[in-house]
Amino acid sequence: MYNDGTVKAVYDVATDPTEVRVDVELFGSSFGNLVVRDDEDLPIEASIQGSTASIDSLGALELNIVYLTSSLTSKEGALWTLNVTSPASTRIILPAGSAIIDLGALPYGLGTIDGNAYLDFDPGDLTVSYLLGLPEIDPEPEQVTDPDPDQVDAETTITEVGEFIADKINDGISLQGAEAYLVEADALYAQEDYQDAKARAEQALALAVELVQIHDSALSAIDDAENAISEAESDGRTVGLSDAVALLQAAQEDFDIGSYVDVVAAAGQAEQLAVASTEPPEGNGLMYFGLAVVLVAGVGGYLFMQKNKDSSPRPSLSKKVINLDKILAEHPNLRTEDKEVLRFLSENNGEVFASEIRDRFDMPRSSAWRLIRRLEGLEIIEETKVGNQSLVRIRSK
Repeated sequence: MYNDGTVKAVYDVATDPTEVRVDVELFGSSFGNLVVRDDEDLPIEASIQGSTASIDSLGALELNIVYLTSSLTSKEGALWTLNVTSPASTRIILPAGSAIIDLGALPYGLGTIDGNAYLDFDPGDLTVSYLLGLPEIDPEPEQVTDPDPDQVDAETTITEVGEFIADKINDGISLQGAEAYLVEADALYAQEDYQDAKARAEQALALAVELVQIHDSALSAIDDAENAISEAESDGRTVGLSDAVALLQAAQEDFDIGSYVDVVAAAGQAEQLAVASTEPPEGNGLMYFGLAVVLVAGVGGYLFMQKNKDSSPRPSLSKKVINLDKILAEHPNLRTEDKEVLRFLSENNGEVFASEIRDRFDMPRSSAWRLIRRLEGLEIIEETKVGNQSLVRIRSK
């Protein structure tokens, strides 16, 4: 436990190596910097739903899980209280300088680690109440020492790298590997291994920068594939184009889960297939004449049915009531560009195409993509496909 009430949870789970995935219940209700490693100390993919971590555990005999949470402690005045229910034997390491006030159960062991008191408990409901900042009895005057330069360098590096990674994650970029390195840097810093902590933080930064570049390359590849497919459709080159469209859709799905390397490969193949697509072969004139007649008749019927109706290409025609003030009040930390896009949506019956957002605000495709993902993550908007376009709509609540 740390002085600000944050708890670092570290525990091991035995697993069946033949299981593809296991679900592990986490302690608490909010989690940060989750890192999972197997028995060979290799990082493993994991995702959190509610308070459950779904972990890709195939081949692993044991999982080591580390994360931070602030939902296990509470504070009343100067008194801190930790509450947790553990199914296994648990060691609680208290913050430095803390004084235990009350225990819900008696520990079976106690001691100190690097000057921090610890308590060992049997499985069950655990409650520990403690105070921080009590004056220490020291007959000798306090010695003022200069800060360790290695410690200062490590702390500065970890802080700056953490801010960079957090900013990019807020932009919708997946940086899981870099996050794992940063957690390890924090752990090394806590162990006073300042030089290794700084080095690991620098590794986190280098990986984060590389992932951001791959992310931007993935966006560019998707853009190139979309342009190639649109050009092929305009030229009437439809033979082989369906495979390009399927690959582009797969690339967009990979992008949403952060598999940027796979995006570059799939989108590049989609672009090549679109460029290589051809027009339908000549001949079979009667067949094409019949298709043309059917197409003309269909278009004529559609125009007749749409007469005196709204000509908007969007599927939703009914007038919506958008309470923009309520949305902004519920999300006070929105960025300025987020608010402007939401205002644009509310002025257009709550929905516009993504291309309209880019045109209206002269916004690069990558910036628009991140903004849409950010608002989608906040559950303010939703995105659906209409043909080859993305329709962005304020969610109904």
